[in-house]
Amino acid sequence: MLMESPFTHEIAGTFTDRVGAAGLDHAAFHDLMPRAAAALGRLRAQRSSGELPLLSLPGRRDDLAAWRPIVDRYRSQFDDVIVLGIGGSSLGGATLCRLTDSGFGPSAGAPRVRFLDNIDPWTFDDLMARLDLGRTGVLAISKSGGTAETVAQTLAMLDRLRQRIGKDDLATRVTCIAEHTDNPLRAIAGHYGLFCLDHDPKIGGRYSALSVTGLLPAAIAGVDVEAVRRGAGMVLDAALGAEKAEDAAPAAGAVINVGLASARNVSQAVIMPYVDRLERFGAWFRQLWAESLGKEGHGTTPIDAMGAVDQHSQLQLYLAGPRDKLFTLILADPAGHGPVAKPEVAGPAAGPLDYLMGRSLGDLLAAEQRATVETLIRNGCPTRVMRFPSLNEEVMGGLMMHFILETIIAADLLGIDPFDQPAVEESKVLARRYLREGME
Repeated sequence: MLMESPFTHEIAGTFTDRVGAAGLDHAAFHDLMPRAAAALGRLRAQRSSGELPLLSLPGRRDDLAAWRPIVDRYRSQFDDVIVLGIGGSSLGGATLCRLTDSGFGPSAGAPRVRFLDNIDPWTFDDLMARLDLGRTGVLAISKSGGTAETVAQTLAMLDRLRQRIGKDDLATRVTCIAEHTDNPLRAIAGHYGLFCLDHDPKIGGRYSALSVTGLLPAAIAGVDVEAVRRGAGMVLDAALGAEKAEDAAPAAGAVINVGLASARNVSQAVIMPYVDRLERFGAWFRQLWAESLGKEGHGTTPIDAMGAVDQHSQLQLYLAGPRDKLFTLILADPAGHGPVAKPEVAGPAAGPLDYLMGRSLGDLLAAEQRATVETLIRNGCPTRVMRFPSLNEEVMGGLMMHFILETIIAADLLGIDPFDQPAVEESKVLARRYLREGME
């Protein structure tokens, strides 16, 4: 018996009968479905054969047990854990860690997991000045083992640690993750006797959130990583087990994105959660969608927004600007949660604020997210909604798997490879050249 998804996927607000000319015709939706069904068939075959290992991750538990000693050591030994990595080596873990740290500090008994994903030298120096390096652990993550930014960060961190605690103790506090090949990060690990976990070469960085890349830092932060995978498995099973392609939420989402892009010139994909702990999820989605689909003239531009914050900064453009956007609102059910506005506290303002009196912060958020959905649809903006009662590990894992599958199926519909990023290499080559020229 198939498990149900941990959230609903409502797409009625994307069609012409709800939003008018900017929406997708039902006929166009159904015309694309046979191709989406074929994409689902290929995913089923790849899962069965093991050809696409990321589809096997939700069912694995052996790797979680293997990492457990590292998790226990980092949680007991350190106050801070610094994750060095960029792009897919960082965003998945940072997204998952928001489940236990909303930005105000770690949960009880866990170190603060910080993601140093950029190479701004002032940020690095500021962080080093604030850390007790004797109580700091490090994870250095690079799929290829040769990512210039991560290697440079790792060398800088090792230098600071050597000066503070000496070379002999580095192996107890620095762990690397890289492919099992001859690469710079593994060479550095070998030189210092550091433990190095294997990054599966068949799982690209932006698809690695459910692997050691995302789950190891999340486990250190106190996230229930088994539940994350369980939620991912629920969505995967529901999608690949659907009798009809239109009943597979990721397939329906891919068809809506591709259909609106081709038929209505929709060029932007706005993702707008109304849960603060999903703030990093938007950045994770942005890389996944942009780097996977932006090829051969294809792709829509991902835009991450936050409700209710961006009702005050972006909604004017969304409602009165060009009809070139598909909106995905991700909503919990906050009604009844949080402190209540009391008349005795409001004093003379209670009258003008009668709509707030006796209502909680969650009631206000619930009303605002409902109003945004209805206003977007009434103003002819294609809008889909994903709902769940409250955010937890199963929901987060399910959301990640949904968008991974949606991205892969969209690429299949567009006839492009979702797993490469050839255009990025040009800037990397130039950066290395400029560094070498600067040393001559």
